[in-house]
Amino acid sequence: MTDAALPFADYQFPTKTVSGPRLAIVGEAPGAEEAKQGKPFVGRSGKLLDDSLAAVGIERAECLVANVFRYQPPGNKVGHFFASRARAKKEGRTIDERWGAFGTSDRLLAEYTAEIEHLRATLAAYAPTVIVALGRTPTWALTGENGILSLRGTVLPCRLVEGVEVVPTFHPSYLLRGQLVDLPVFQADLRLAVSRLGG
Repeated sequence: MTDAALPFADYQFPTKTVSGPRLAIVGEAPGAEEAKQGKPFVGRSGKLLDDSLAAVGIERAECLVANVFRYQPPGNKVGHFFASRARAKKEGRTIDERWGAFGTSDRLLAEYTAEIEHLRATLAAYAPTVIVALGRTPTWALTGENGILSLRGTVLPCRLVEGVEVVPTFHPSYLLRGQLVDLPVFQADLRLAVSRLGG
């Protein structure tokens, strides 16, 4: 399958007007249900996210909801967008070194730089005060940092938009894969993000 044929799910913009500080939520890439419906965080992950947002006093309709990559990778493997230098060279592909390491050795494939640039432009136009990074991939894209388990529940500067804070936390699909014991931690991270809005 060529990348032009990969299923696509665009960002979901707020349907309610927000006066005051804004919250953005950024995930990794759409799954099958998201690609089918053409929007991020639907199905079980979306319901868990919506319920958790409501539990901390936020309506999803007041948030920008996005993914780092708007294309569903084959097999839902986000590694599709990255490669080690050796693999990229072997495959005749270019690495965009500006973004740094994703994990220990992978780098962003240059053909996907436009996805991060699109996210940057959208975030700059939306002007959130705080971004919740749902999982490893958005934490890396938004901050340049790796290690979701050590970074979750912290406040980091956003490298894409100056002056914006990022609160990393678990991806809802992680919780649904047998980790619901961490749901209170996830909701505490969302509360932290809400507290940073200053409202």
